[in-house]
Amino acid sequence: MGYKIYKKDNEIHIVVDSKNDGKLRFKKRKNVFSFGESFSTRDEPFTKETYLEWQIGYDIPINEAEDNLKNVFNEEEDEYFVGANKKKKLPYELSEIIYFAKEMSLIRTADLVNLGKEIESYKEFIDAEPIQVENNPISISLNNIILKKTIISLPTFYFFNSSDGTTIEVSIKQQQYASGTQPMIYFCIPILAFKNGQEIIGKTSKEKPSLLYVINKDNVQNFINLMKIFGMASERHNHDTVEILKLIIKKGD
Repeated sequence: MGYKIYKKDNEIHIVVDSKNDGKLRFKKRKNVFSFGESFSTRDEPFTKETYLEWQIGYDIPINEAEDNLKNVFNEEEDEYFVGANKKKKLPYELSEIIYFAKEMSLIRTADLVNLGKEIESYKEFIDAEPIQVENNPISISLNNIILKKTIISLPTFYFFNSSDGTTIEVSIKQQQYASGTQPMIYFCIPILAFKNGQEIIGKTSKEKPSLLYVINKDNVQNFINLMKIFGMASERHNHDTVEILKLIIKKGD
């Protein structure tokens, strides 16, 4: 999986393997608005310009969930929801973090109720943002073949978390197997936001195999912000986040 989430004392700990793994990619960039480039963490040392790009999710289809996840939300106790795509799903990743935060009183139930109402009231969605296309294509020659070149701009949106320097980034991308676009949401953690981030500077993943990100009362707002961004990503995401929050609020109360 590439990471583990668990509770310790009054904190939530996320232990991340210091190597690229699916939705977890270590990248480097000069500043937050520059294009991040992946690198081999086994061969190239981490620097202060390194950050983790986590394509974080909030749900998983029931038939894809591992048994340990079903110990958190159990379909047999009706702790699942029907997504906008009509599939039965369990809360996952971000939703687990929100639930643990509620369980540990890092987030109050009343705040989650208000969060659900706020998200349900959203009427503007990121996926409605237009794609910009240059109207004056130019001719270029590649291998003696004349091609027309234009530029399609897919917007990216940034939300800055002031507590620890993390960012939430939403990239509008073309769907691979269907027409149209879809918003892709990333939680980006600069290397020094990890509790042991300083220790890996100048080292590779062979020397330092994991990193620790700690969630506590000082930065739990980051994950409330993530839920808000998911809720405004599209109407589909809005439906799902509202249903997930209902489950989280209900569970344990």
